[in-house]
Amino acid sequence: MNSLAIGIAVTLCAVITLIWRHHHSSQKHGVTLIAQPFADGLNEHSVSIKVPVALSVVLFTATLTLYAQLGHFNSWDKGVVDTNIDYLITAEINRNAKLVSEQPSNEIALLNLAQAYVDGGLYSDSVATLDDLLALSGDSASVLGMKANAMYYRDQRQMSLDIDLVIARALALDEYEPQSRLLLATHAYLNAEYDKAIEQWLKLLESKSPSVNRAAINNAIYRAEQKLANRSVAASE
Repeated sequence: MNSLAIGIAVTLCAVITLIWRHHHSSQKHGVTLIAQPFADGLNEHSVSIKVPVALSVVLFTATLTLYAQLGHFNSWDKGVVDTNIDYLITAEINRNAKLVSEQPSNEIALLNLAQAYVDGGLYSDSVATLDDLLALSGDSASVLGMKANAMYYRDQRQMSLDIDLVIARALALDEYEPQSRLLLATHAYLNAEYDKAIEQWLKLLESKSPSVNRAAINNAIYRAEQKLANRSVAASE
């Protein structure tokens, strides 16, 4: 039984318990839950007890039905990646692909198509589209940074010489290019190279670009510093 089922069962039991407690409290104080002007020959207790029984059955049945339809049983908390691209992203890809086929020199359409591919997890297609854009418009720091990220995730978060070269081209044009710096910082952090990650984040903080999320970067630097401090403590013990 998974945690969703356990949570539903506990909540259901709690609600049913409250219903019965309310029923017993009503009986104790002489309160009749339903009017029975026509049931003189019936046992009042046997009739009134039908109310909590009916409520409990209805609640249990409704909960079980909803869980069967929406609970997804054991798969809801597995964290499995959905391999199907969202239909809205698919529509965006198709729209931009159609525009690119009609206007192959449209740089905005190429950029939007590359981003749509990234949103859909189609990193190889994004890299190919960005190559077309770079061939058309020449080197651009932001486009090269975007390409480096697409290559990185295409290669299952592996940093390669090809990616290093693309990042070098981007930083040669703009030393504060945020996508490239963030990629270097992220890769370093994921590989426990916290000092290198901090170096990249500090470089970004020097940028005057309003697109840089300084609060998020400061939080990341703090976490990396905590990791380094914990490592130092562990090494000294």
